[in-house]
Amino acid sequence: KKFAKRQSMWDAISNGMRSMSRNESMVEYMLKMLIQVLIYFGMGLIISFVIFICGLWNIIHSYQPNPLTAHFFFVTAACAAFAFVSTYLFAIYGAAAGGVYGMVKMAETYRRIVGGGGRRDIRGVTDERSGGQNPW
Repeated sequence: KKFAKRQSMWDAISNGMRSMSRNESMVEYMLKMLIQVLIYFGMGLIISFVIFICGLWNIIHSYQPNPLTAHFFFVTAACAAFAFVSTYLFAIYGAAAGGVYGMVKMAETYRRIVGGGGRRDIRGVTDERSGGQNPW
């Protein structure tokens, strides 16, 4: 988490200094920042997972248990750590994807309301009698 926060801060500073390109909208800039933050969270969690696994073996080895118990505990703890990391990544990626999907649907609805297209038949052709305005 600290890794992702630190990397995101440095990216925000460097991207803020270079500012948005001329052809880049605010939405594109925010999506780019969101993707970078998600990538950094993923990298940080995976690096932490690897460091945890290496440290776990050293901790288990320091207690000098019998080999069967040591391997059983190591595999169990590694599986639990992997389950935590994968669940956390699925949750944050799912929340990000759901948020982006919701924003796209809201923008689509807003564009439809503000755009005020006329009545449409099944084929999606505008009814010219309404003058392009929504009669409702």
